[in-house]
Amino acid sequence: MDHILPYLFLLACPVSMGVMMWMMMRKDHGHASVPVNDPRVAELESQVNELRMAMQERPGGGGAGATVPAASADKG
Repeated sequence: MDHILPYLFLLACPVSMGVMMWMMMRKDHGHASVPVNDPRVAELESQVNELRMAMQERPGGGGAGATVPAASADKG
């Protein structure tokens, strides 16, 4: 039994990696998850839009940092 114990420790890593890969492949990654209508997200998006508008109203247009892509462009 003492000879088997080191081999069990050696096999623990590849076996656990195989189990983790199998569990990840079982999930349905082909379909996008439905976005949750969280009121906090809507509030944060409105705050971001307000900040973008405030930066554009600043003299000089906000500089190079004003070219941040819209968060809503990723949706859809």
